[in-house]
Amino acid sequence: MLKFLILVGLIIWLYHSPAVKKLLGKQARPSAKPHTQETEQMLRCAHCDVHLPASEAHRDGEGRPYCSKEHLASGPGH
Repeated sequence: MLKFLILVGLIIWLYHSPAVKKLLGKQARPSAKPHTQETEQMLRCAHCDVHLPASEAHRDGEGRPYCSKEHLASGPGH
């Protein structure tokens, strides 16, 4: 029984061994997910201070960002 357990342990150890994976041509999985998206700047609505992505902002003539057309029409809220 002990010989069987030692054999199973050896097989498991070899299966997870980097040297054996290299011999078999298996690639190790990357530890982290690769970054696939650019980080977008966040802006604060000039009316309500809600944060929103720069690509979704509505801007007035002075370039101030707003979260919606309603807030753009209302103007700065401060």
